[in-house]
Amino acid sequence: MTPLFATPYLRLQRLLVEARHARGLTQSEVASRLQVPQSFVSKYERGERRLDIVELLRILRILELDARQVLNRIAESEGPSALPSILDIWKVTPGVLTNIVNQNPSLRGMLLGYVAEYKLQEMLLSEEAIEYIGKPDDHDRTSKGDHIIEYQGQRFVIESKSLQSRMVEKDGDTWRGKAQVDASDRRSIVLEDGTQIDTTLLMVGEFDVLAVNCFAFEQEWNFVFGRNSDLPRSRYRGYSQ
Repeated sequence: MTPLFATPYLRLQRLLVEARHARGLTQSEVASRLQVPQSFVSKYERGERRLDIVELLRILRILELDARQVLNRIAESEGPSALPSILDIWKVTPGVLTNIVNQNPSLRGMLLGYVAEYKLQEMLLSEEAIEYIGKPDDHDRTSKGDHIIEYQGQRFVIESKSLQSRMVEKDGDTWRGKAQVDASDRRSIVLEDGTQIDTTLLMVGEFDVLAVNCFAFEQEWNFVFGRNSDLPRSRYRGYSQ
């Protein structure tokens, strides 16, 4: 029997989650149309429950997905029709790509940030009490936020950040590090008094929770979280908020 977390099931899980987001449906709304508890939807989206063919067809109908196209996309992950890796396309070895990344700190930081967002999304999807709503538009530089979730009936915007590797220190068993904004955070914002400025700083109230990955400490995907209201504020007098 195919393990629950084999590639085809993971691909199906992600397809169903993406389709629900694209239709603007919550887990509760899908569950209502299926006439099942919300936990049914959250479990199959987290990969904790297998779907029989009748259940899958009902879900595909609600999400307006063509069953044949879904099966074809799942099949792409196996056999000779599997998509080539980026290494095959670029004709480089893992060692060559690793050297390129290590020799370009800005590239390494950018890739680490995207991987961290993916790992954070995985973690959020695995929590039964959390409903994962989706990701804001990456190309909208007027606002921040990498993930949107719903918890106990309230919606939260989460901003993902990484530790600055040059600021990581270890004193005995204690790790220290700092996460800070960089050039990629620069955007134009309008303050409450109508002032428009270009800044890399995060704004009070534009997200709810800051999630910082601690991979730089011990090469493990652990996260620490802080509320927007608890983060340090800039003392620059030119900012009205």
